[in-house]
Amino acid sequence: MILSYLTHKKWQFNSAGMKILAIKSPIAYRDLVQGFQSKKQTIICSSDEYETLDINKVFDFVGDPLLSGDIMTKYMCHIIKSYVTNLDEKNRNKILTAFHNLESTLQDSLLLEDLPLEINFDEDLKKLLKMVGLHLDHKMLLEPYDIIEMVLKVLEICNLKTIPVMCNVANYLDSQQLNELSKLVRQMNLILVLIEFTDSNFKFIPENAQFYYIDEDLVDWY
Repeated sequence: MILSYLTHKKWQFNSAGMKILAIKSPIAYRDLVQGFQSKKQTIICSSDEYETLDINKVFDFVGDPLLSGDIMTKYMCHIIKSYVTNLDEKNRNKILTAFHNLESTLQDSLLLEDLPLEINFDEDLKKLLKMVGLHLDHKMLLEPYDIIEMVLKVLEICNLKTIPVMCNVANYLDSQQLNELSKLVRQMNLILVLIEFTDSNFKFIPENAQFYYIDEDLVDWY
């Protein structure tokens, strides 16, 4: 896969692993962030055969792991879908039986009211899980590394093919954590793009990570 930023040299992402886009120019940093968000047409994505690809379908802009709010919320529909798809018949039947019992109890209690009340029972497990407020335990997602790792796990478990793009990760992780994250991405056979506002002396470049740098004068150093 080839990623092009305006007139700059092309970036090639041909293998799994961490891809670090280190930027010193505020202009380039803004262009990349808004480009991955599809707010600006500053970056172009294409296959190795130069077939144009949709940025929104190829990349998943996650943003800052701490400052972008609850970034896991948008993945809940995929998590629910994966859960329902992989739920075994025994547990599926148990859940539906319990739900039927709840419906029966509610129907009986409604008969005691003077108003013509009724409920709509729908054997849709996805709707049921949303109704009970299924969510990830926020207490397990307080540390930046844990949040990033959870995003990667969701992508793997739910078989999502998009490439996550995160900003400012180096502000939160030390060298050891960056190295562990790089190894994890390769083990999962995923690609992780990091956009970092920094100079050429990036604090630590993990082994096997691809590193690209654009300086304050918009000069490429890769």
